[in-house]
Amino acid sequence: MDSNKRKRDELVSTSEKDQIKNIKALEQAVHASQKNLNNIVTLLNIKSDSHHVNYTAIMSLYRIFSSLLALDLIKSSKEKYDIEALKVTTIELNVQDKQSILHDWLSKTYRLYIKQLLEYLQNPEVALQISALRALMNLLQKEGEFLQKRSTVYNFPNVLYYDIIETLLNSQEVSDRTIGTFAKSYVKQYSDLSYFMLKSIPKALSLTKKFDDTNFESKIAERCFVLLNSVPVMEEHDSVPESFWISLAKGFERKADLFSVGPHRKYFEEAWLSFMKLPLSDELYKQTLTMLHRSVMPGMVNPLTLMDFLSRAYDLGGPASLLALNGLFTLITKYNLTYPEFYTKLLADTFLASTHLPSYLVAAFIKRMTRLCLFGTPASVAAVLPFIYNLLKRHPSCMILIHRVEGDFDLSLDSAKEGTDTKESTTTDTIENGKIKNISASKACIMKRSEVDPFDFDEVDPAKCRAIDSSLWELHTMQNHYYTNISTLACMFNETFTKPEYVLEDFLDHTYSTLFTTETKRKIKKAPALAVEPPTLLLRNGEALSQILSFD
Repeated sequence: MDSNKRKRDELVSTSEKDQIKNIKALEQAVHASQKNLNNIVTLLNIKSDSHHVNYTAIMSLYRIFSSLLALDLIKSSKEKYDIEALKVTTIELNVQDKQSILHDWLSKTYRLYIKQLLEYLQNPEVALQISALRALMNLLQKEGEFLQKRSTVYNFPNVLYYDIIETLLNSQEVSDRTIGTFAKSYVKQYSDLSYFMLKSIPKALSLTKKFDDTNFESKIAERCFVLLNSVPVMEEHDSVPESFWISLAKGFERKADLFSVGPHRKYFEEAWLSFMKLPLSDELYKQTLTMLHRSVMPGMVNPLTLMDFLSRAYDLGGPASLLALNGLFTLITKYNLTYPEFYTKLLADTFLASTHLPSYLVAAFIKRMTRLCLFGTPASVAAVLPFIYNLLKRHPSCMILIHRVEGDFDLSLDSAKEGTDTKESTTTDTIENGKIKNISASKACIMKRSEVDPFDFDEVDPAKCRAIDSSLWELHTMQNHYYTNISTLACMFNETFTKPEYVLEDFLDHTYSTLFTTETKRKIKKAPALAVEPPTLLLRNGEALSQILSFD
């Protein structure tokens, strides 16, 4: 800790040190006597290019106003001030009979300080943003405690809290780190903060209509998603967690909506529906669809209100349509939604889970998916291979596709093409204890296998494509994939099928960006050789020229 302080001191210039020293002196004078309260105006007017000076000023003011709030010298009103119109000048402090004027003056200076902190939330320096956020949240806590002492019913400083939420969402300069700090350190931890944030979000998001920049609106949506995703889901029979940022007095009657699950669920639903009206990026759209059925629906009063959002996603086609299936299926099976033509379009996992499906049908699906893996991106292959593994576990009759050896493969060809002489060599696969062994590694052999493969990729009828007569030689190709994670996944088919089924949702977040990040952060056991050893002689021992030339 001391070493960090010394490093910071080394970075501060002499002039900055003088300014910081002056700020601390002004603060100490205010603490010493109320006659020096005019120093607050001086501190409020400090504007410096130095982050160290600005930080010192806002923290000095924080300590001053914290003590004034504790002394009940500041009116903590629930009415909203016109902060933009506030202008504070010094006050004549020797007037004994005008304490109300002093209180009003201090309240105005306090609101100006709040305005200053909200501006620091938009400062390019992230450290200043987070310092301002922590100061605002601590002042919110002190305001709340002041209100609790003054009333027998529950009161929350909504005016200040809404200003914080609105600034975090709608200001361009707010950093992702600041949003993450607010979500993890405050919203996720305290029931009152999450409740009143949910209540404030629809109003704050309604202001995004004034922005003409679609990219910035997408950024607002990303911030909102982080905040909403940090709110603990409360189901109907749950109770509100006993964790409150603003502490309650012993014996306080808990009659306010904050202490009931119903209002939490109501505002949770309204906040999510407001978020879904924003322009979402493709990545955020997929993330939202992926977690709706397990992290949003259980916390909503009426999950059927998600039907429009899910229906639009389902009708888009492509990945969005597939990801919307979980949400729609949950609404149909749990909430009695009627959706035309849903079951005629339902794909993959739910349909293929039945053990009564004919082997040729499942084999056709598996074979087509493995063939598509040869042309897919690493991210798509990473999701498909575990799916194929699950299908093979559910349908043991299809294990012949990976257990088929050379003789069986030739017989299947002969039975399909009577009179045709298939002299081409295919592979030398052998089976030992249920494992594939010695699959040919040569590309030529793989090409031959694709040429004699009885599977007809262009046939649309599963009964006629002859997938059940084929083999999954494509899996071996995947074992030689350039990306190690894909090759490792493909190698799981060489082992006995004793692992439990994979949870496919764990593989849906892969992108080129995440793959690149994983590779760049991978720890290398042995550093690669980047340069040859510099020679010390003109001719090295063993070189041909050393036997011809002699320098003796």
